[in-house]
Amino acid sequence: MAQLAVLFGLFTLLTWASVIAQVDSKEVVCYYGTWAVYRPSNGKFTPENIDPNLCTQLNYAFFHINPDGTIKLFDPWVDLPDGGGYNTIAKVNNLKQINPSLKTIAAVGGWDDAHAIAGNFAKVAANPSLRAAFARNAVAFLQKYGFNGMDIDWEYPAKWQAEGMSSPADKANLVLLLQELRNAFTPYGYLLTIAVGATRSLGDIAYDVPAISNVVDYINLMEYDMHGSWETTVGHHAPAYTASGDNPEYSVLDSVNYWLSKGAAPAKLNLGVPFYGRTFTLTDPSQTQIGAPAAAGGTAGPYTGTAGFLGYNEICEKRWPRYWDNVRGATYAVSGNQWVGYDDVQSILLKCSIIAQYGLGGGMVWSIETDDFLGRCGTRYELLSTLKGCVNGGSPAPATTIRPPTTTANPVATTKPATVNPATTTAKPTPTTTKPSGQFVCRADGYFRHPTDCNKYYVCNRGTATMFSCASGLYFNEKYSVCDWPYNVSC
Repeated sequence: MAQLAVLFGLFTLLTWASVIAQVDSKEVVCYYGTWAVYRPSNGKFTPENIDPNLCTQLNYAFFHINPDGTIKLFDPWVDLPDGGGYNTIAKVNNLKQINPSLKTIAAVGGWDDAHAIAGNFAKVAANPSLRAAFARNAVAFLQKYGFNGMDIDWEYPAKWQAEGMSSPADKANLVLLLQELRNAFTPYGYLLTIAVGATRSLGDIAYDVPAISNVVDYINLMEYDMHGSWETTVGHHAPAYTASGDNPEYSVLDSVNYWLSKGAAPAKLNLGVPFYGRTFTLTDPSQTQIGAPAAAGGTAGPYTGTAGFLGYNEICEKRWPRYWDNVRGATYAVSGNQWVGYDDVQSILLKCSIIAQYGLGGGMVWSIETDDFLGRCGTRYELLSTLKGCVNGGSPAPATTIRPPTTTANPVATTKPATVNPATTTAKPTPTTTKPSGQFVCRADGYFRHPTDCNKYYVCNRGTATMFSCASGLYFNEKYSVCDWPYNVSC
């Protein structure tokens, strides 16, 4: 497997920008976890830290559903001004005064106390009277607080049958609930979106994909948490692709193909990108590759304080040696017995190419408060700025020239990438940007410059080559798998 180790500070200088005068047409959905106001020191995040020009939809996470179909605040002290509270709801909605195009969305559900919330969703969705009550309450809630729509984050329909919180009927009842909301929202022009588990095994039991696609405005694919500290071997939680021996459904590409093959409208799918990493404590620090034995989750970070989890801001501040898995299209970093798999500029670039290739509606992030929002590692909102630029342009414009690393930490042997599993039987939709070339032959999975045109490059995955172009005036730098200024490229 071809891997390159470099230090964070030397790699993360690359930023993206939209084409001049181009109108943003793709969605950038930003989830905002309001509990970040309680984090210490440089991890504390308030509405004043939000850049309203980087998101098209700002999803306020979370509000909860009651078993009677009413909606309750998650944390009134954070949400409201009462008693000296933070007044976050009003402050978030006031961001539309800065960017009138911004849509604020009330996200209902979430993973906190997921069993109970899933049980409440199941109860309400199963009862016609409760569905109607929830829809009426949702409209009143949006009107009261000034949101532009609602996001349903039921995690997950039909998932918790063993715990008595779900039933197989959840799959059909979810559609009925969404239809009730759609009917109630339409007179007011409110948006209706849904966050869904992205993998095919969950999709088969939880979601009537074509019916959901017909009802909602957007489907936010949660393309993360595919692996984590609950496992005994190291795994990347949001890989673009899979390698030989991996569970074939645990990749962004497989889940996108699944949702499209089941009938989801491409323009309604927003590809989820995590702004955090899943961490492990290695059993043997000399074995750092994906698949290595793991003893437990990694050490908790200074801001998020959760074992097995680090925000991107915590990761970049550590400046651990960084590695790139060219087969899986995934970034990870290692220090001693600590290992973290996460997304950075390079992996977001790759995911933007998937968004473009399949004509998806845009990108979604969980969540903005764990980006480098203070710019302590270099660029303020580095990941969100990258996604905002590449999802709308597809062409990088480096703000600072990329330089070769001066230090290589914990180098690994360079070997031929592992053979990737054969493609599944699911047919891939025709790419909307370029079509596979019949002349270019993939020698391995990864990125390859066009043989005769330095401005173009191919993304090879499972033997299929798809051609892309850099921005005008830039060449593809095969060494770093990015578009770069010509004087940095030997071509």
